[in-house]
Amino acid sequence: MGALRLILQVDGTPGIPVGGVAGVGIVVRRAGGALLRTSCMRVAATTSIEAEYQAIIVGLSLMLQHYPATAVRCMSDCQVVVEQIAGRNAVRVERLRPLHGRAVALVGRFAQLELVAIPRELNRLADALAWEAVGGRHSIVSFTA
Repeated sequence: MGALRLILQVDGTPGIPVGGVAGVGIVVRRAGGALLRTSCMRVAATTSIEAEYQAIIVGLSLMLQHYPATAVRCMSDCQVVVEQIAGRNAVRVERLRPLHGRAVALVGRFAQLELVAIPRELNRLADALAWEAVGGRHSIVSFTA
């Protein structure tokens, strides 16, 4: 039997209005797609790119903590961040360099990690969790007494 393989889906949003606090959503699945774990939390970020970096950092940290000897496919709907972490695109914004450094250091701690950019529509659960963390999407659900 080979090494355990898991899928990590991440997403981050600075919310509306942007206020320095962002939400991140984390989804962990078995290779076949079965849901193992979800998580959402608030983090410091003022732009969508910062929020996406934070989501990858939180997600990779969670994987190292709970699934340390696992091969991981990390999926994000932010191609810019995926390309920067993979070293295919330069990080030109100075404020992103510390986040980039943290993400690259975490990637280096995995024996096997694949970082993949996916279409936004394939990342809906992580997106919903990120919005939930930042305060929910009040316009989607309304309750009447």
